[in-house]
Amino acid sequence: MYYQRVDVRRTITNFANASGSDSLREGAFYNSKAKSLQRYFNEGEARRPVILDKPEELDHALALGASAFYCSNWRYQRQDLSRPIGHDLVWTTRAKRGGLEFARVATVWALEALADAGVSEPWVKYSGSLGFDLVIPLETIPREALVGGTDSLASLQEELTNYIGGYLRERFPNVTVGGVTSPIEIKKGEKTCLLSEFRARRGLLLAPMSLCPETGLVSVPVDARQIAEFSVFDASPKNVWAFEWAQPSKVAHELVKHIHTWQQAPAQTKLAVA
Repeated sequence: MYYQRVDVRRTITNFANASGSDSLREGAFYNSKAKSLQRYFNEGEARRPVILDKPEELDHALALGASAFYCSNWRYQRQDLSRPIGHDLVWTTRAKRGGLEFARVATVWALEALADAGVSEPWVKYSGSLGFDLVIPLETIPREALVGGTDSLASLQEELTNYIGGYLRERFPNVTVGGVTSPIEIKKGEKTCLLSEFRARRGLLLAPMSLCPETGLVSVPVDARQIAEFSVFDASPKNVWAFEWAQPSKVAHELVKHIHTWQQAPAQTKLAVA
């Protein structure tokens, strides 16, 4: 069975564990028996949040009928879901016209823009359908962006979305970019792809290496340098191999220039005193 593979289980639980940090991600699973998304394990009259941080939790969900697993991009202090400490910045690309071929192209362009903005180590995974998920891990984000709490992260992401749009307009004159805030529409001829911020509170992202419940394909992590060569055959449960996301090796300090001036001032004062 696919979900008994060691590499699959390790990738899902590592993501839920935030790769060994002091935080956890809220989880959920698609219950194929009930045909619904399930955020809690019911235990008698009590219930507890789904946290997919251990193989035993995956087995528990599978016994209940799980066919797909989800994790939030939000981080929490262990299992206290009332205390969010921040979130990864996530964008999704999805082709409206042009299929996965154009989604690959648009994703490569978006990654080039993020690299130009100072993000050299994003995480990328296939969505399991007609696009990709792009992730800037919380560990990559400079602490100056956290001074205003989670609201400042939303502001930073909005600035980066605007930057991506501007980058594409400047570098690709034959490409039409509609909008300056999420979602932005990227068009080349009849081909169209949407780039959208993933910002829902308690939002759930299909976990890396989970099967997509709609297509049965694997939401497989992909080396950002190999997006152009990616094929749906690479996401077949029979062919897929887990690509392990490495923890960021450095903080993307260049992102500070994308933080509003009013956000930077308190951070600079605090650092000066320290």
